[in-house]
Amino acid sequence: MRDERWRWARFAVVFAGCILAATGSDAAEIRLRAEQLSERLEVGYAVTVVDMNADARTDIVVVDTNRVLWLENPSWKVHTLIQDQTKRDNVCIAPYDIDGDGQIDFALGADWRPIDTRTGGTIQWISRGTSADGRWQVHPIGEQPTTHRMRWADLDGDGRKELLVAPMMGRNSTKPLWMEAPLRLLAYKIPADPVHDAWQPQVISEELHVAHNLWPTDLDRDGQTDILMASFEGVTLLKRKADGTWKSRPIGAGNQDNPEARGASEIKHGRIAGGSDYIATIEPWHGFQVVVYTRPKDAAQPLWDRNVLDSDLKWGHAVWCANLDDDVDDELIVGVRDDKSDSVRCGLRIYDPQERGQRWQRQLVDQGGVNIEDLTVADFNGDGRNDIVAVGRQSHNIKIYWNER
Repeated sequence: MRDERWRWARFAVVFAGCILAATGSDAAEIRLRAEQLSERLEVGYAVTVVDMNADARTDIVVVDTNRVLWLENPSWKVHTLIQDQTKRDNVCIAPYDIDGDGQIDFALGADWRPIDTRTGGTIQWISRGTSADGRWQVHPIGEQPTTHRMRWADLDGDGRKELLVAPMMGRNSTKPLWMEAPLRLLAYKIPADPVHDAWQPQVISEELHVAHNLWPTDLDRDGQTDILMASFEGVTLLKRKADGTWKSRPIGAGNQDNPEARGASEIKHGRIAGGSDYIATIEPWHGFQVVVYTRPKDAAQPLWDRNVLDSDLKWGHAVWCANLDDDVDDELIVGVRDDKSDSVRCGLRIYDPQERGQRWQRQLVDQGGVNIEDLTVADFNGDGRNDIVAVGRQSHNIKIYWNER
């Protein structure tokens, strides 16, 4: 099955390469001004954005190894939500009003042990105390070794979101191939009493290996939430069936050249003028390629067309799709974690679709400024323009990129 999918993927990339170019020079570059915030991180594992204090401003929440911080807009004053209240390292976070009190809580993944597939991986949620300035309380949800990414999504259409939790590897699997057991993608429905009642997981999928990220989205616009997964198998679409179980379908095989680091890594869903879709990935796992998948013109083709936009990077580690300029296309925003050479640095890259995605224009921003572990997008100053915030691993920093187009 893997060989067959890779044969189709090679056909797809050759076909798409006839109509796509990696760079262009037609569109004006997006003006982004970098501002480094004062707080130093040990490792900026994750960043998310939410209005923490109901002042109609979007604040920044950062996951560090042993703490969770929020930076208050516009002064960027640092508040500590938790510190040394979970097992190191904290690794992922997802905001939602879990207890229904009208205020934001967070699900949090901790006890991150990258290649320990037997132990570790705590899942919990945190709620505020008497004020947002005080330490928050930690409430256990469950455990899953190598818990790595989490998202909230309304999976059953009842108006209340479930917590999706994706471990990186299958339990008890071993390097270098990690094939002994598939990983379990879990969904937790919030219990009636989220503090005292047990959180019961549903296994959404148990067939993929080494998943780096997931993205809930309505890919086919049918009003139901789908799930995109990036794993050693490539790009997989999960759709919910009427009986509540989930069916998987491969739609992109990724880069399968190296059996020890293959498939796809980061993943997001973007849209282009005219209503067409693209799926953005980093390939292979922890890879060196920026890839977009577009729907095939031939409906009989099982995989989407694979288009390599860029292969001159080392360890792409963050992807986002958002409109940064005055057209209607979602730009592809990529965070590169490591330096490839003295001249090919870590940092931020923007890929601007041209001619409805027929070509993409690459823009390098603040090269060497952040060893980007994660990034996200929000309008921080209310000017109607999407800005970018990125957090670093080796650089230990937080930077806002102000959109001044």
